Amino acid sequence: MNSQIRPPETPRTPLIHAAQLQFGSFDGFAEATRGWDLDWRQLDRGRLKANLIRVAGPGASILRVALDRSFLQRGGSPPGMLTFGLAGESVGEIGWYGGRAAANDLLMFKSGGEYESVSRSGFSAHTLSFSEEHLDHVAAHLGLPINFGSYRQGGIALHIGPQAASDLRHRLQGLDLAVASGSRKPKTDWIQNELEYEIPARLIRILSTDPAATSLRTDRRRVLAAQRARDYIDAHADEPPAIQKVCQAAGVSWRTLNYVFRNIFDVTPKEYLQATRFHCVRKELRQAGPDTTIGDIANRWGFWHMGQFAADYKRQFGELPSDSLRRTQPTSQ
Repeated sequence: MNSQIRPPETPRTPLIHAAQLQFGSFDGFAEATRGWDLDWRQLDRGRLKANLIRVAGPGASILRVALDRSFLQRGGSPPGMLTFGLAGESVGEIGWYGGRAAANDLLMFKSGGEYESVSRSGFSAHTLSFSEEHLDHVAAHLGLPINFGSYRQGGIALHIGPQAASDLRHRLQGLDLAVASGSRKPKTDWIQNELEYEIPARLIRILSTDPAATSLRTDRRRVLAAQRARDYIDAHADEPPAIQKVCQAAGVSWRTLNYVFRNIFDVTPKEYLQATRFHCVRKELRQAGPDTTIGDIANRWGFWHMGQFAADYKRQFGELPSDSLRRTQPTSQ
C-alpha cells in the first residue's frame, strides 16, 4: 500500500524558510520563533543550549524545539493559526495549562490566546501551526471534512494513542533530517510537500478518528495555590524574598507550597522566586540604554552585594551580567 498522499492539483506556493538554528540564550531563540509571542522563564541554573528547526510557508509552520534547561513556558501561539504540539517520545509527562498531559497526547493551543507549559531539562517537541483555510483545503482533498473551529478553544490534550503519535513523530523527524542536512533543490521540493500536504494530511487523519480529549491530571486546589503564589511573586519580585508572605498569599502552609512547586515546576518556591528576580534583571539588561549601569538594575531588583550577585547570575544563565549588557550596546564602526 502506498503511504504517499497525493497533493491537490493546485499551484505550488514557494517555500518561505527552512533552517536549523542553535542558541546560547533565550533572547535569540525567542526572536527566531517567528509568529510566537514568548515570555519564558528559566527555572534551573546553567547556560542554555537550544536547538530550533523551523520550516514555514504560507499558512503553515512547523517548529522542532530542543532545550537543555527547565522553563516555565508562557506566551501566545501564532495568531490566526490552529496550533498543535507533540512532545518527544522520551519526554514523559508534560505540564500543560496547570495539569499534566501524557507524552502521546496531542496538545491543542488556544487560538489567539495565551498558553502555559512547564518543561524539564532535555525537553523536545514539535509544534504544528496551520491556517484553518489550509487545513480545510487538505481535508477536502482527503474527503475528511472536519470542523476545525471546534479546536480553537485549545488548552486540551487529545489522546491519540502510541501508534498514531509514533507515526506522526516519524514523519516529523524525516522533515527535521532533511532540513538539518541542507536544502538542495530536489530536497527543497520534498520539504515543501511535507509541510503543505503530507504532514497536515496525517494530522487530519488523526483528528478524523475523533480522538478523546483526555482529562488533564490535576489537583485544582494545588494549581490554584501555585497560581496565587506566582501572582504574588511576580508582583513583588523587586522586594526582598519573603516566603512567609508568599504562603499567606497562596493560602497554604510552607510544606504544601514546597510540595506544589516541586511537583509543578521542579524547583522550590525560593528557587522560583530567585529565578524570577534574575529573569527580570536579565530582561532589563537586554533592554538597557548606554547610560544604565549593572548596579542600578541589580539594586532595583533587590540585589545589593554585587560580587555575590554576579556569581549567582552566572550560575543561573552561564554568563556574567556584563555579557548580557554588552550585547545590547551598539557596535562601534
